[in-house]
Amino acid sequence: MGKPQCLRIDPRWGLLLLWALMSLPVCAEDLTDLSLEELLDVEVTSVGKKSQALADAAAAVFVIDAEDIRRSGATAIPELLRMVPGLQVGRLDANKWAISARGFNGRFANKLLVLIDGRTLYTPSFSGVYWEQQDLLLADIERIEVIRGPGATLWGANAVNGVVNIITRSAESTQGGLLSVAAGGEERGAAAVRYGAEIAPETFARFYAQYRERDALVTINGEAGRDGWDSGQGGFRIDARLAGGDLFTLQGDLYRNNLRQQLRIPSPEVLPERYMLVDDRLQASGANLLARWERALSVSSQVSLQLYYDHVERDEYYVAQRHDILDIDFQHRVMLGARHDLVWGVGYRHVADDFSTTRLVSLVPDADARALWNGFLQDEITLLPGRLNLTLGSKFEHNDYTGVELQPNARLLWRASPRSSLWASVSHAVRTPSRAERSAKVWARVVDSGLPPPAPASLVAATVGNDDVVSESLTAYELGWRLMPMSRLSLDLALFYNDYDELRTSGDAPVVVGADRDALYLDLPFANQGRGHSYGAELAGELQLRDWWRLAFAYGFLEIDLEVPESSRDRSNDSLARADPRQQLSLRSLMSPRQDLDLDLWLRYVDGNYPAFDIGQFSSLRIPAYWELDVRLAWRPRPGLEFALVGQNLLSPSHQEGYPEAFAALPLEVQRGVYASVRVDF
Repeated sequence: MGKPQCLRIDPRWGLLLLWALMSLPVCAEDLTDLSLEELLDVEVTSVGKKSQALADAAAAVFVIDAEDIRRSGATAIPELLRMVPGLQVGRLDANKWAISARGFNGRFANKLLVLIDGRTLYTPSFSGVYWEQQDLLLADIERIEVIRGPGATLWGANAVNGVVNIITRSAESTQGGLLSVAAGGEERGAAAVRYGAEIAPETFARFYAQYRERDALVTINGEAGRDGWDSGQGGFRIDARLAGGDLFTLQGDLYRNNLRQQLRIPSPEVLPERYMLVDDRLQASGANLLARWERALSVSSQVSLQLYYDHVERDEYYVAQRHDILDIDFQHRVMLGARHDLVWGVGYRHVADDFSTTRLVSLVPDADARALWNGFLQDEITLLPGRLNLTLGSKFEHNDYTGVELQPNARLLWRASPRSSLWASVSHAVRTPSRAERSAKVWARVVDSGLPPPAPASLVAATVGNDDVVSESLTAYELGWRLMPMSRLSLDLALFYNDYDELRTSGDAPVVVGADRDALYLDLPFANQGRGHSYGAELAGELQLRDWWRLAFAYGFLEIDLEVPESSRDRSNDSLARADPRQQLSLRSLMSPRQDLDLDLWLRYVDGNYPAFDIGQFSSLRIPAYWELDVRLAWRPRPGLEFALVGQNLLSPSHQEGYPEAFAALPLEVQRGVYASVRVDF
């Protein structure tokens, strides 16, 4: 298949494009009279676990609101996250994604904490997220708040490089019915229905169900991949205002995914390849239930109590796993005098898991249970009313692997003017070991032994868990500036320097555990031998050209320099550093020339990078840089009815974004696609 020629952006082009946007001629009489409060006082809750204006948040925060979601043309949460500067998003096959913040991206990225309505989407086996199992009805999402940089002081371990907090709409705001259907080439078919009603005085409920089927991607040779999938999900939410003004929420989801994947399995007896291809059909299912109670004790004091249960099952060729998580969280916010806004809380999490044992993957013990206790305290101190705030706080956690972990931070915010705010922060965060890093043995690699006969022709290596593995740590330094230089333009700039230590590698002392006529078998235990730093810049901006035309701009630059001992047999973090694109660009144009018509364009650029790990014959291939364009045209002939036509990845027939990491087979490419949709609100 012919490859499109892709350009590499010099970092100066990002600033040049920003200057060009600021210089565009705009007629004053055609501009929307934008208020400063509307643009700088958008409320967020993820930075301080309280509602606060975006302009008062001393962190790098980006908000994807309901309008952005509706007009994006995206069909899944990962596609929406491409809007965010500093987030690396790559589609690995039809049903797998790699998503991280500020580097270390890959299928099993473990330094980004993701939540839905306060429920952590945490997979205990590798401390990351199975994105294909998070198939929310996008119309029910109120906003997505993304913090780039540590959020561990409030959210805990694994909120190392960022936090993605997905907040759904209340049941009261989704009354009535919704029916939507879509069909196309890559998005083969999708249907969703939702209905909300007031089931009792001051008590609202909604119920939803959806199903979708997606086509397989293509290999780099242009052949059809074997990775198509379908998914079904349903759920409910109830919101009630109780006597005395208390608020109560109960919500839950139930889902099942049927996914295909082609695996490349180590097999030393298969010569000369030493690997065999396996077509796998895996199933992933789960259910969750969350309850939350909130009470205002006074005008300056509020408490909340949240409890959730999450059950996940996943069965694939190389392992079957089941997880059950019970989480309890209490929080209290209180104003102490005129200068102290204090938030504190305590929590408990119980994790139980059960794994199958196969010839490729085993865990000892195969079933286990662990407890996590935590508490946090954060005080926002007003130094100069309306001008200067200092935030101090820390998270205190105890886990069964590494004991007590402290994760403090200090943040300073200066409101230089009504149109400008500057902030700075110093934070410490940790990524605690996962179950696999402590207990797993994974046979994943076969190489030529280089030994003469009658010695075995192959070396088969397994990565092995290690009880001595400790937490990876980060100390982060950040600077930020939000400003509105003119009524039609808002900008948000963040600079950061990250210092990493105790990064996970495989150790320098392989252990011979067996041999036969075909192979010599080695164990490579995990260790903490990596260290290094990264730095970068992230810029987001919005320009209102006319009352019916808005531009949204995002640019990210990232440089990572890690050190891994030459003796380490698995330079995984060193490879991961090379796997992250140095530059990314997103430019969205949202036009509504008439009230019943939308025309939206989304241009994206991603720098070239390298595979994140050794996959044999493909380990030296560079993933090319690419430009892509999405277009969405929507027409509303009457209120409550919308027809839309969406084209995705239109600039090339196909392009590669990454590699699946677990027993990866042939690399796959994302194809150009078109789909049509109809939405009816009733």
